[in-house]
Amino acid sequence: MLVFDSFRGHLEDSVKSKFSKCGFDLAVIPSGCTSICQPLDVAINKPFKDNMRKEWHIWMSKGGAGRTAKGNLRCARISDVCAWVKNSWENISDKIIISLL
Repeated sequence: MLVFDSFRGHLEDSVKSKFSKCGFDLAVIPSGCTSICQPLDVAINKPFKDNMRKEWHIWMSKGGAGRTAKGNLRCARISDVCAWVKNSWENISDKIIISLL
């Protein structure tokens, strides 16, 4: 069984047909049911994304982006993004992860 969210691309007949031909049973999580059917989305992914956004805001507020010669914002360095991911993950409580097991 393959479980989809209700993203329109997942619901295309061509997508459903290919999975059906490969022997998959498909199930679609109805809109608005994320908190019930996808606990990882609520308990881990959302706080992680919130933490990442906070890291980015801190970086931006300290002038981390800087400007190119043409005045565009510079991209974050990979080392900065890796640090954001590390910090964001470390801020997810072990108790939350264990409770989902």
